[in-house]
Amino acid sequence: MKPTLRMTLLAVTAFSAATAFSQDQQRSSSSMNLPLNSISDVTVSYGISAEGKRYSPTWGVDLAWINEQNIMKGVNHMGSQNVGIGRTSFRVLNPLVNDVSLTTDQIEGLRTRSNLFNKIRRDLPLIMNCDNGYRPDGHTGPNINAYYTTNHNANVDRWAAMIDAHVNWMKANTQHPIVGVSPFNEPDYDADKNLVQGYPNDEASVARKLRKDYASDMEGIVMAGGNTLNDDKALEWYNPGKDVYDWGNTHQLAGSMNNYIAFYDRLQSDGKVGYNDEMHNVVEAMTGLEHGMSVGIWWGFDSRVRGEFCDISRNGVRLAYGEHRNNWTAASVYRHDDGRVKAFIGSSERQAYTTNYQLVSTEREVYYDGHGPSYEFFMQIPGGTGYQKGQTNAERVIDVTWGPDVAPSIINGKYKIYNAMTGGVITCPSNGTAIAQARFTGADNQYWNVAPCKPTTGGDYSFLDIESANATNVRMNVRNFSLSGGAEIIAWTQSAPSSNEQWYAEYAGNGYYFLRNRESALYLTSNGTALTAKVVQDKLKTGNSLKRQMWRFVPVDVEYETTAPAQPQGLTAKENSASVLLEWTLGEEEDLDGYMILRAEKDTYAWNTIARKVKTPYYVDNTCQRGKTYFYSVRAIDRAENLSVLSDSVLIGPSGRNGLVAQWLMNGNTNDETANMMDAVTQSTNFVSGHTEGTQALSIVGKNNQYVQLPYEVANSEELTIALWVNWRGTTNWQRIFDFGYDTNHYMFLSPGNGSNSKMRFAIKNGGDEQSIDCPARLDVLKWKHVAVVIGREKTSIYVDGSEVASSTGITIRPNELHPILNYLGRSQFASDPLFTGYLQDVRIYSHALTADEVTTVMNGGEVSSVDMPAAEPQPTVIHGLDGIRRSSLRPGLNIVNGKKVLK
Repeated sequence: MKPTLRMTLLAVTAFSAATAFSQDQQRSSSSMNLPLNSISDVTVSYGISAEGKRYSPTWGVDLAWINEQNIMKGVNHMGSQNVGIGRTSFRVLNPLVNDVSLTTDQIEGLRTRSNLFNKIRRDLPLIMNCDNGYRPDGHTGPNINAYYTTNHNANVDRWAAMIDAHVNWMKANTQHPIVGVSPFNEPDYDADKNLVQGYPNDEASVARKLRKDYASDMEGIVMAGGNTLNDDKALEWYNPGKDVYDWGNTHQLAGSMNNYIAFYDRLQSDGKVGYNDEMHNVVEAMTGLEHGMSVGIWWGFDSRVRGEFCDISRNGVRLAYGEHRNNWTAASVYRHDDGRVKAFIGSSERQAYTTNYQLVSTEREVYYDGHGPSYEFFMQIPGGTGYQKGQTNAERVIDVTWGPDVAPSIINGKYKIYNAMTGGVITCPSNGTAIAQARFTGADNQYWNVAPCKPTTGGDYSFLDIESANATNVRMNVRNFSLSGGAEIIAWTQSAPSSNEQWYAEYAGNGYYFLRNRESALYLTSNGTALTAKVVQDKLKTGNSLKRQMWRFVPVDVEYETTAPAQPQGLTAKENSASVLLEWTLGEEEDLDGYMILRAEKDTYAWNTIARKVKTPYYVDNTCQRGKTYFYSVRAIDRAENLSVLSDSVLIGPSGRNGLVAQWLMNGNTNDETANMMDAVTQSTNFVSGHTEGTQALSIVGKNNQYVQLPYEVANSEELTIALWVNWRGTTNWQRIFDFGYDTNHYMFLSPGNGSNSKMRFAIKNGGDEQSIDCPARLDVLKWKHVAVVIGREKTSIYVDGSEVASSTGITIRPNELHPILNYLGRSQFASDPLFTGYLQDVRIYSHALTADEVTTVMNGGEVSSVDMPAAEPQPTVIHGLDGIRRSSLRPGLNIVNGKKVLK
């Protein structure tokens, strides 16, 4: 084993939490996880435990395009229990026989599709639509026999008779109930004269004739209106037949997001069912559900995102939704009834523009696809440059997880991939040959380059690209795109990973992962227990066999072994005003890679990992909340990802006494000067002369994401004072000196000049009406000014240069009611507002309302004593043997813990 942490950190010594931290000390606190994201276009905030909104959609698969692989791929990803409908077709290539009977070709189309739907279940409900894309000569162009049209106007009698004949054949020859019919398919598309089926009044007439003249045959069968290709045309085709249509229908291969939404809003108001029988991206499903669509069928099924969305939207609740209508993109967050939480993002197949989204968990820190712990996650969905220009039909699902055993790191690098059962490492053979395992020898073909798939890979990019480090473009390939269990995994060479060469890493616990294939949704599996067993794909196993599907990614310079580090010893804790300092004895293992820090609120024992691979034998938790008490414990992790049992636990919380929470002098860095170690982050590296000689200030220039992000819990108190020196260098209205909150309905900000009367304004909002105070004038420009906002129980005041310039007793919202998470200097919660331009210095936050004299003291650089000091500091309680999840007791199996699968 190679020495790592032990050798590099033996010199680290414990220190007193009562002292301020100097710049050269190693700073180990929750603030290490604080991201600095690009400014998002849309913020989607959600509460994990929120009641949410429940939908009851019906999702289906499509055989208008006859392709068994497509529908069975959909079933594998959705789960057969979530497939509620299928789309079959009637054919119009040939006339009816004697104007009554189906031709051999028409019967063959029905029989072929029915037999394929039988593979899902023999009684799957079906809806019929026009198969106007069928050509017996193998060409892809559409064809409709002139028998059904007259001068491009529908022959209503023949259309109705043809549909009725197809329905009756299905009733007589299959067990699939026909639940609906759509007379025409994409009737607005007239690029090819052979595709013209008629006009809006013609389709409505066909539906009326079916309802009137074939009433007995159509009993219980809904009429679905014109499923337009272009959603801009949806109402044009719906309105003439709205008296007879039970369902309204549109595709989204052209048209605006506004009109897509307006169509489903209209159907809701008319009491109709919203339907899309040809969805091409998860954005159509997400947005449709928000506005009344309840039945959706996938035309081509691209894997994990669509499958998981179908499952969770049917068996869970929607926690949040956000959209960008001009860019044709949307995102949502859902909680499954089994506790799992997932976020989804998607874009129009042909019309999306690149959009930035920010997910914000308002209740607790979580992990986003292993990134975290964090309250927030930034993601960019790629788009093109115009209609059908550079579109990738991008979509993604993000796992939102938490708990005592989270993924120890982000998978991105060069690894050996070991199996939990065999101890063998996946070895890459020659091209086209079945992949097997072997004892690790250090051969070049036993290493793999693993990286997340690029957002522009095409379609669903929620996967890993696993490429042999020994041979360029050689990957693990499911032979022949098989969807069957037991199919071989082979080495295959091509320039970019195809869908059967992309894998989703699902954390299995104890440092291991399941790997699921994008094409098949099946699991990478050792085909036996021998060290040299081949690698195949299979359904999820149970019992001890589950270990054959568990894989560990081990860095190239690390020896794979399964001996856990020793239990950490000597854990102690000390309270600070807004944080807790943990210290313990550094372990002796030479391959020690750090410590996982766990926390649970008192009486819950719901452990959560609040930090991963901490490299120091101390840690400051500044995401704990005042007034709460927590259990803390640590566990060691080595470089092979083995976890120790939990240390003894301590029971403690922040003192809660009022005083200085954080102070950022901006003297060459954005570190917090207090023991709470609430370090801030910024893109700016420009420090200028401060307001007094020998001091420095941070310069931010109003562009290039130059703002400051403060820690999550820095402003979460009933009373609050924010005081700072500021030199405003700009004149644009609605810039922010500070803005604390988490979206455009939850914030408190100070703007040096508002847009209506050019006065400095403080405002606060907690989902309801905004409450505000306006100063007599804007903040002076190009001058150093000391500004303080004091939020007390009885009054809220604004001070400039030590003098109260505005106040109000009408501010009733408390900061801790708002629970601000995204806390910015120089940036607004509103993406459209300009960034601040100017200098900032000596920024302080107090957890109580300063008096006028104290504001003057702070302005002059003085200190304000803490108040409400307890008579004696409580000592932490040490709890022995409280581990709850000891690794020595783990057995193979799965358990759902806080919404994610872990070993039990």
